[in-house]
Amino acid sequence: MMANNQTSFEDYFAHLHKISRLGHFYKRYISSTVLYSCARRFGNRIIEIGSGTGSGVLGSFPKKVQGLEINPVAVDYCKAAGLNVQLVKDDENFPVADAAYDACVLDNVLEHIEDPRKTLDECYRITSIEGGLVIAVPGILGYASDDDHKQFYDAEALRHLDERWSLQNLFSIPFLFKSQALSKSVRQYCLVAIYRKN
Repeated sequence: MMANNQTSFEDYFAHLHKISRLGHFYKRYISSTVLYSCARRFGNRIIEIGSGTGSGVLGSFPKKVQGLEINPVAVDYCKAAGLNVQLVKDDENFPVADAAYDACVLDNVLEHIEDPRKTLDECYRITSIEGGLVIAVPGILGYASDDDHKQFYDAEALRHLDERWSLQNLFSIPFLFKSQALSKSVRQYCLVAIYRKN
């Protein structure tokens, strides 16, 4: 079982590492900047949940963001690059103290999780009073492009995600307005939801 898990971690790491130069530029300098700015509204202590290969918020702001990642191959890669990331063991709590952060960022992570309740529980636990949660999920075309995606989130699903978090804003990147047509035709289209802890 462990060997199979290791193989799947290595396979998915390789998949994440195939990002094109244009995709890397877009993620590093556009989407990550937007998500980081949203998280900063809640304070300076920011953690990226599911930080992957460090190509997102963690890699864009390495001195200001901590990362958590379930893939040990990605964690080793990020640590070798000098990024501040910790491994989350499957079905265990995040290795983080209660109220340790002002905001959690989940950038194209939630759609990979069959049942997000545990992840949302942990985000709630590790954020400060009136802390924030910033979630980005892919549009229709982006969702269809990855076999590992398990649950699709549209605007309505994000509005009713979790009663413990109050939705503050809902918009898309890179366009800033929600569009079903763009969601179906532009792979980089993402919905972004910003929540405040109740």
